[in-house]
Amino acid sequence: MPFFDGRALKAPNWLWAIVLSLGLVFILTSRLSAQGFLDPPSDRPPAVRLSAQELNFILKVAKEPLNALREGREIRPLEVTQFPRALNQSSPMAVTLWLDGQILARAFEIRQPQPIVDGILALAQKVLAEPDEGRVPTMEEWPRVKVGVAVLHGLLEAQSDQEVGAGQAVVVLEGFTIGVGLPKDMPSRYQSSDLLSKACQMAGLRPNAWLLPEKVTIFAALVDEMVE
Repeated sequence: MPFFDGRALKAPNWLWAIVLSLGLVFILTSRLSAQGFLDPPSDRPPAVRLSAQELNFILKVAKEPLNALREGREIRPLEVTQFPRALNQSSPMAVTLWLDGQILARAFEIRQPQPIVDGILALAQKVLAEPDEGRVPTMEEWPRVKVGVAVLHGLLEAQSDQEVGAGQAVVVLEGFTIGVGLPKDMPSRYQSSDLLSKACQMAGLRPNAWLLPEKVTIFAALVDEMVE
C-alpha cells in the first residue's frame, strides 16, 4: 500500500465551498486590517450615533483652540460630564475650517480612531497649525472662520460609487494619500459621484480618480456632522 493515498483528499463539494468562502473572507479582512481601517470586531463596539446636543458639545470643543488664539490665552479643555457613553467612543473624525462658505482647511483621523472629545480637540489644534488639507488661516481671516465637526460611523470599503448612499461620508485612499469628503462639502443636491470627486480633489488627486479602482480604494460611512 503506498504511503500517501490521494483518495484521502476527496470531500463533498459543499465542504470545499465552505473552506473557499472562509478563505476569501480571511483574505479580504486581512487586507483591510493591514490598511488600518478595520479592527477585529471584538475591538470595535457598536457605534453610537450622536445627538444634536452631543454635536453641539464637540463643536464647542473644536472651537476652543480658535477662541484661545483669538483671545491670546491658553486652551481650556472642556470636561465631558453629560454624554460620556457617546463621546468616549473611538471613531474616525474630522475638523474643518470654513471661510466665506468654502473649505479653508481640514484635519482628520481615519486610520487610528480616538475617543471623540480627545480626538476633536487634537484635530482642532492640528487644523490651525498643520492641516491635512488646505491651509492655515491668517490673522486677518480668523474673525470670519467657521468651524465644522464630523464623526464617521461604520467605515467600510465600497466596491463602486453605487455603494455610497445619500448623506454618507466617503474616504478615498491612494497609497498613503487620504482624501475625505463630507455631505456638508456639497450643495443640497448632489450625486455620490460628486462627493467622490470632491474627496479625490481633497486628496490632491484628479476628480475622476475614483473611476480607477485599481488605483483608488473607496470607503463609505454614516456620518454625524455640524457646522457652527
